Amino acid sequence: MYIPQNRKMMNINKGEELVKKSVSSEETGLRLDRYLRLLIPHLPQSLIEKASRQGFLKIEGEKAKPATRVQEGQTIFFPESFLKLEGKIEKKRPKTLTSTEKKWLKGLILYEDLDIVVINKPAGVAVQGGTKQRKSIDVLMEAYYAPSCKPRLIHRLDRDTSGVLLMAKSLPMARWFTKAFKERKVQKIYWAIVCGVPQKKEGLIVLPLSKKPSANGEKVQVDLEDGVKATTFYRVLEALGNRLTWLELVPKTGRMHQLRVHCAEGLKTPILGDGKYGGKGAFPFGRKTLHLHARCLVIPYPQGKTKAFEAPLPKDLQGSFEEMGFGQV
Repeated sequence: MYIPQNRKMMNINKGEELVKKSVSSEETGLRLDRYLRLLIPHLPQSLIEKASRQGFLKIEGEKAKPATRVQEGQTIFFPESFLKLEGKIEKKRPKTLTSTEKKWLKGLILYEDLDIVVINKPAGVAVQGGTKQRKSIDVLMEAYYAPSCKPRLIHRLDRDTSGVLLMAKSLPMARWFTKAFKERKVQKIYWAIVCGVPQKKEGLIVLPLSKKPSANGEKVQVDLEDGVKATTFYRVLEALGNRLTWLELVPKTGRMHQLRVHCAEGLKTPILGDGKYGGKGAFPFGRKTLHLHARCLVIPYPQGKTKAFEAPLPKDLQGSFEEMGFGQV
């Protein structure tokens, strides 16, 4: 929660300039207010609502509401004064970590230097905090590095997905790496165990996606008419008869739940443990853990070099690979 130091700073001047930003593939599907708070972490919701009412929030030049979902390539307009709030808002005292939490977080770190920190995110932990999230990677890592720096999220993983997660230690580096993701200069490689075997050993899944209401709340679905293009390369690493397959998945776009929907609907092989998109067919052995892991991230540095980071499988997924009889992992 953030507390304004005074009410004057909450005003929006009618004649002020509007700043424009372009939506990246990683940001597609976010609410406009969420998009703005990722860009400007200290931006109060009340000011976003006020700017909307006064017509200062726009998408492609048209007035927009805070709940509007943004899409890749769209141009977002907002008041220039939003960018000046960073140093004018007093932040609530950061979370204090216990010695156990510090040790746990240290064990997640795969690599760090002056610019970035790379962690192996556990399944079951949200990447980003929210009203219903008491424990999240962004809040914990900020407390872990305080006061020396404030790591910023560059991309996201689903709560139930484990694996490589990149954070930047400064705002300039966060902007640089965000641009690299937007321009698709970053390669993301996932491992998954799926139920069944794809007809072809490798290929490209191209199915447009959109988020729609369902009996169990909002759900990402294939939408051939109004969906946003989503592309995934897949390759069979090993198949066990006709029941299970170890897949390598390389998303070319970054849509919400893209890999889960593409496996379930595009290949007709739902990810093991993914009841949301695979139904009962995703639990042939009663295993409820989502068997999806962000295995590798290949990122370009500003200096021109490229680095690859690999995250080992968590113990439960490692156990599944071994017990099911897959080869050397």
